[in-house]
Amino acid sequence: MTEITFAHPHFLWLWIPLLGGLIWRWFSVPASIAVSSTDHYTRDAPPKYFAPRHILLLLEVLAAAAFITALARPQADVELVPMTKEGTDIMLVLDYSNSMDAFDPDSSMDNRTVENAIRDGRLKDRLGVACDQIIRFIKRRSGDRIGLVIFGHDGYPAVSPTPDHDFLIAYVQQLENALLDTNERGTNIAGGISAGINSLKDFNETRRTIVLITDGDHTVPDEIYTPVSAAEEANRQGITIHTVGIGSDDPYLLRSLSRIGAIIRFDTRNLEKIAAITGGRFFRAKDNKGFEEVMNTIDNLEKTSKVKQALVHQRDHYPGILIAGVACLSLAFLLRHTLLREIC
Repeated sequence: MTEITFAHPHFLWLWIPLLGGLIWRWFSVPASIAVSSTDHYTRDAPPKYFAPRHILLLLEVLAAAAFITALARPQADVELVPMTKEGTDIMLVLDYSNSMDAFDPDSSMDNRTVENAIRDGRLKDRLGVACDQIIRFIKRRSGDRIGLVIFGHDGYPAVSPTPDHDFLIAYVQQLENALLDTNERGTNIAGGISAGINSLKDFNETRRTIVLITDGDHTVPDEIYTPVSAAEEANRQGITIHTVGIGSDDPYLLRSLSRIGAIIRFDTRNLEKIAAITGGRFFRAKDNKGFEEVMNTIDNLEKTSKVKQALVHQRDHYPGILIAGVACLSLAFLLRHTLLREIC
């Protein structure tokens, strides 16, 4: 239940002299005048406890009481109201390997058309497509805390789970292919998952999800900590992993990518196993449209209700009391000069 409090309660002490004045005026004898004859006046004794003049007195006292109360500034107290809101905690784990520089043009495009589209900016590489779809996904998840991990040879926590989606979007927009050196851009899927798990470890009051986005196989050998063992650790901590394999079977490689000997190979069985271990789903997106459909599906999958305490701010009630005081004072003034007019 909402309680009424006063911002300036010391003004309420003015009620004491106001009530004292009311009592004194109520029982005081009205002024008298001498007249030459009483033939035109009634011989009944005037009312002692309630007379027409008391109506004016009551209205004026009520007006004064309203003004005093308004000065004390009554307001509804602050309260925390439970509110149910859709949301979950999500880490986006993005592959930053060299193969993410590859392009996935439509199969009907020849090399010259592809090169023109790349030069004009109409065709983006896999990293650019992934960033666009990540931003689109973030904008649709207003109730979530979302973070970002990028991984090459190692996993790098970029943004911790945050409700500040504008900051996260600004960060994603600044991602460039040259952020990591070429020799740092392997595909350490286990490291990316591990960084995602560590980023979510302090957020255990809601559903926690990792969305792993990669275009290749795990290429950083580690006999102890493999992608499967990372998925098993995520499962032990109650974290769901959805895996998204992006890229066509016949990508277009720029000369710089071919020169460094980037290997484009993709075995979906590993990603399928990671998702299955944690109760998630595996998706394959071969082009931009397919990627968009995948992120739409994940968006629909990750709908969870959670109860939050919402702060309800204080609400002032003095405007209504001021209006009531002015109304009483105006009515008293009107009656004093019409129906209850007194001899001056």
